[in-house]
Amino acid sequence: MANKKRQRVLCLIRCGETTWDQDDRLHGQTDLPLSNAGRAALAGLADETSAGGVSTVYHSSDDAASDTAQIFASAWHVRQKVVEDLADPDLGLLEGLTQNDLAERYRKRARTWTEDPLALIPPEGESVADARIRVFGAVARTIRRSRAQECAFVLHDISLGLLRCFLANRPSGEMWSLLEDRPPVERYLVTEHLAERLMLIEPAVT
Repeated sequence: MANKKRQRVLCLIRCGETTWDQDDRLHGQTDLPLSNAGRAALAGLADETSAGGVSTVYHSSDDAASDTAQIFASAWHVRQKVVEDLADPDLGLLEGLTQNDLAERYRKRARTWTEDPLALIPPEGESVADARIRVFGAVARTIRRSRAQECAFVLHDISLGLLRCFLANRPSGEMWSLLEDRPPVERYLVTEHLAERLMLIEPAVT
């Protein structure tokens, strides 16, 4: 019975679209606003989605994540709160490159980006494995500290894809399909044991 009382619901919200998403550019920590189309899509989605047991929507401090959280928080009549460690990895010199640019300039890294993004170490950026530790730790700490039944997180694509892979016990190379084949708002049941596993994630061995 004690374990059941410590269960939480994890609500994952995909950050809204930016112009870089429309142009298929790599986006890590570059601060970008939502596109007009992205904002409109989120407004409709938030109105159609139940708030459930959410009391706070957590998000990184960049404009797109903040605005995504604000749209849901307003529709659900809940608070929003910045958690800096929820930011996607800094992709360094890869930031803003199109997929074609990446393939032409960094052929090996382009293959890694597609086949095993967790192994990517961007030049002058943050390794994706290190970012996963940071983001997963932030999610786990927030869940364990919250008194609410449900915790909602706005995540950018890399963090969201990696977390979906973890929850589904799938390799990181499947994160792209898990991003596109799943709805933009998903809910998972999280036990205390799962929260502990999130905290204990170690760097990938390459």
